Amino acid sequence: MHNGRCKPNELTYSSLLYAYANGKEIKRMQTLSEEIYSGGIKSHVVLLKTLVLVNSKCDLLMETERAFLELKQRGFSPDISTLNAMVSINGRRQMTAKTNEILKFMSESGFTPSLATYNRLMYMYGRSETFKRSEEVLRKIIAKGLKPDIISYNTVIFAYFFNGRMREASRVFLELTDSGLIPDVITYNTFVASYAADSLFEEAIDVVRFMIKHECKPNQNTYNSIVYGYCKHNCQNDARMFVSSVRELDPHVANEEESRLLDRIRKKWS
Repeated sequence: MHNGRCKPNELTYSSLLYAYANGKEIKRMQTLSEEIYSGGIKSHVVLLKTLVLVNSKCDLLMETERAFLELKQRGFSPDISTLNAMVSINGRRQMTAKTNEILKFMSESGFTPSLATYNRLMYMYGRSETFKRSEEVLRKIIAKGLKPDIISYNTVIFAYFFNGRMREASRVFLELTDSGLIPDVITYNTFVASYAADSLFEEAIDVVRFMIKHECKPNQNTYNSIVYGYCKHNCQNDARMFVSSVRELDPHVANEEESRLLDRIRKKWS
């Protein structure tokens, strides 16, 4: 662009930041960030908002907070996407007080929380001691007339399974299907992983059969969970038998997948 006398603009640099973030090129992303902060690249609201988003995506807390502070100090107003990014990164780290601070700022600034906001809150609660609040947020979404998405339900299902509440997880799963949404591989994998972790291998394999029957293709995580469960409970023979019969369970499983699982078993007992 420079050689062709075409001057890069804020969208050019924004695209570069996203590319670096997606490629985990953190150092290059940070180098470009410093050029923006120092004025080497002209500051623009789009760039500062992008810095909040990409740093949050890469789970870089200090860098995300710096970008958000720069955005406000330079007189630019955050939008719902940047605010959700702040909720997300603080929620992932269980920084409840900071998350509530962002929510308070949203309210005082006249922002209406979006479904993405609530999904991030459910994630935070679902991985904490107050995991039941995850479903409370789900109920709040519905009461406000918003339609929960697959992420909403998956988050609550995981919260219950993670805390050993299988009955509640199954109840939310039925609500998911009744709502017209279609369970995805993440939904099923949560069940598979939880059953396998508790030595309920027949139940885990039944879930795999169910998902295949309903045209949801298992992925590496699906089979990893079952093999990991066998390894965790020192069931070497059962683990090998499962892998040897996995093609009967899933005729479309790749040959590489069987080799990969067997290699995992060998490493466990080598």
